[in-house]
Amino acid sequence: MYPSNYRPISLINIGGKVLEKFLINRINHHMYKNELMTDSPYGFTPQQSTTDAAMEAKIIIEPKLAKRKIDILTVLFVKGAFNAAWWPSILKSLKDAECPRNLYCLSQGYFSQRTAALTTNNINLERRVTKGCPQGSCCRADFWNLLYNSIFNLEFTSHTKVIAFADDLITLTKGESIVEAENYTNFELRKISDWAQKNKLTFNENKSKVMLMFSRKRKEKKEVEI
Repeated sequence: MYPSNYRPISLINIGGKVLEKFLINRINHHMYKNELMTDSPYGFTPQQSTTDAAMEAKIIIEPKLAKRKIDILTVLFVKGAFNAAWWPSILKSLKDAECPRNLYCLSQGYFSQRTAALTTNNINLERRVTKGCPQGSCCRADFWNLLYNSIFNLEFTSHTKVIAFADDLITLTKGESIVEAENYTNFELRKISDWAQKNKLTFNENKSKVMLMFSRKRKEKKEVEI
């Protein structure tokens, strides 16, 4: 097992967890009341599941295949997503959403001067933390959604639909031919790559996949002369 396979749980005191709960509930109230969160992120969203994400992809793909369109499905996995969540990106999402100043300032303070301490046997270690959503935090998933929500502000073409679940990202790109679909896919992936670079995120190349989807042509019926 590699050290990166382990995810330590942050033990936060009761007072800290109560503050986190109040903070993220107020932020979510602002975001959902003003319809600032898109419908595409299905992970960590009330009354949404992997089934909903899969059904959304199915609804998009089936009509295209019926019309003999070419679809390219790309699945991208963010590497170390929660550990890599960059705090300035989360704060920028709050600022862009015109989050109330008191909540923004409280979030800013929440991310400042954070440390993580580890005690095992007779060893005590303490390190300064500058990024990531702590495992076990009440804000962990919602702060990640705030960061991830910004990807849907990118101007994708009408050929592409983007669906997100937790730290996974699916792009569905249509085209009249394989070459056209490939060109549009590469065009959209460059946008996503630039977004990831700006937000200090990387995608796991070993887990990310690309699939070409097309319907089989039906054999034309030939008239037989007797």
